[in-house]
Amino acid sequence: MRIYLFALLVALIACSDGVTDKSIGRENPQAYRYDGLDMSEWELAWADEFDYDDAQLDENWLSKQGDFESDWVKGRRWRKNAVVVDGVLELRNERNEDDPHLWSSASVWTKESFGYGYYEARYKYAGAYGTNNSFWFWPENGTPEGQKECEIDVNEGHYPNIMNTNIHNWTDTWVTPSGRKTHHDDQLHHTLFGEPEHTIALEAPVLAEKVRLRSSNPASIHIREFRVLSAGENVARAEDATLTTVGVFDRLPSKEEYAVDDNPDTRWVSAKHGPKWLQLEWAEPKSIDAIELVNGWPQANGAHRNLIADYTLEYFDGETWSEITTYNASEIADFSEDYHTFGLEWNEDYFKWYLDGELFHTLRNDVCFTDVSMLLSMAILNADIAGPVTDAIDGTSMKVDYVRYYTRRGEDN
Repeated sequence: MRIYLFALLVALIACSDGVTDKSIGRENPQAYRYDGLDMSEWELAWADEFDYDDAQLDENWLSKQGDFESDWVKGRRWRKNAVVVDGVLELRNERNEDDPHLWSSASVWTKESFGYGYYEARYKYAGAYGTNNSFWFWPENGTPEGQKECEIDVNEGHYPNIMNTNIHNWTDTWVTPSGRKTHHDDQLHHTLFGEPEHTIALEAPVLAEKVRLRSSNPASIHIREFRVLSAGENVARAEDATLTTVGVFDRLPSKEEYAVDDNPDTRWVSAKHGPKWLQLEWAEPKSIDAIELVNGWPQANGAHRNLIADYTLEYFDGETWSEITTYNASEIADFSEDYHTFGLEWNEDYFKWYLDGELFHTLRNDVCFTDVSMLLSMAILNADIAGPVTDAIDGTSMKVDYVRYYTRRGEDN
């Protein structure tokens, strides 16, 4: 990871962008301060460094063995796809035409349960869209009577550098007016690495009837401004301009027109799943010489969240679509190329999430008070939740260097 990018994490706001607050129970205190991790306060209580032969994995971990899990998970997960090689646990993705489920991956969890403390896992993502690279906690040994069935996601990582932090309360559920069963959760996408502002100057003007942006970004894209310039004039706001999009994410107060309203304090947030796009069309062709794009959402000290992972810009001249430019955030930060340490401090009052020892999110603990198992999971997801599923996934793997659990010195957990 490039050292200068750490500055983005310093004093990063732990919040839901000030737009919505989906915190569970009590108000989320939203810690706006920087708080580096002081490991001298912690004592190692359990670890797996994977410095052994593959067969020894079963001493500490249990494995999925082909069980159907969820409509969201594609294929099945097996012990054979969890392989220890040269001190690294590889959770491998395989595509096999002879497999009735086509795809296979792996998920393992600790035989032992753990309570409050600091947890971390050092790993690389699988290098393809469509993959879910997870370090998370679940009460595999059962939830005591009177406690909530609580899922804690330290990171559900999506290629190339998206982090997801989740707290799910699976005990308190209800049915929505549409008939869908749902539950309390607190889910945030932390895409911290990329560029918020993009200016694309064309070498020569082009005559366009339409201009569109397409993206395979996992989760929603957040467009604060999309400007199409003709001799300095923003024709995205021309009287004959028509804007269409893939739709709006219904859990945020967003509108399509916010993408082109010349107000960077508003944003269009796309539908969450599937391909994302917006398109401008004019009754009369426009001579286009530049496009400006502002995306993501600003946080403290100039940092941003929800930065777009990729896009393609195109124009239509009345007969054919032609590419203007492409962008891929993996060129800035690719978590499948470099190891990163994903950590969580958990106590009866708070959760604190860390990336490489730097705090980036804090949340009030209102539901998780019972021991859990640690899980390492590689999954291929349906519905483009983690981006499109393609053959590029075949042969990739989530690579785990170690997992460690610490208790605070002087405290009885």
